[in-house]
Amino acid sequence: METIEYRTVDKSDWADGPWKNEPDKRQWQDPETGLPCLIVRNGAGALCGYVGVPKGHPWHGMGYSGNGEWGSPEREKSPEAVVDVHGGLTFAGGCRKPTREGWEKMRAAYPAWEKEAKKFPRGDAAERVKVNRPYLEDYAAWAEWIEQGSICHRADGEDDTHWFGFDCAHAGDFCPKFDSIGARSFDGDVYRDIGYVTAEVTALAKQLAAVK
Repeated sequence: METIEYRTVDKSDWADGPWKNEPDKRQWQDPETGLPCLIVRNGAGALCGYVGVPKGHPWHGMGYSGNGEWGSPEREKSPEAVVDVHGGLTFAGGCRKPTREGWEKMRAAYPAWEKEAKKFPRGDAAERVKVNRPYLEDYAAWAEWIEQGSICHRADGEDDTHWFGFDCAHAGDFCPKFDSIGARSFDGDVYRDIGYVTAEVTALAKQLAAVK
């Protein structure tokens, strides 16, 4: 698997920082375990890390947490209880590939977003209007844009990869997008840069590869 980087996030109104020169998505294959890896920037501007497991892995198709209560045997054996990674596991699922149905849902929701954006020009709806407007009449361009920012990787042939991931938008983590709109910034918050997240992804790959 080749290493691929994408730079798709508009950071023109963000303060200067390492995020300005970082990719917004990176895919690669961990050389030690052979597992596919991803780093994807989320809506808060924070980086998130993911490692995929193939069909046949004991955790393939599982959620990251069990259904039992904390302290129960089921919960103690769940991925989130076993894995040690920044902030704990917060995602498990298959590739999030773009679909025409998803595009049509975006188009159907767009008028409501526009109406909401007029009331709250710095809110979530305004952001959705801004980023989706160029793709209202172009499914192919929308699909490419979604792929470039989604939890999914380019793979040869059929792909049954199941991803486990974590995010760096917890308490104590600095989120540059949120900070740019005055939504969140606290003294002592630390931005988890691409080097930090890469190291956490590598550690996660080793842990997942060791599951029997």
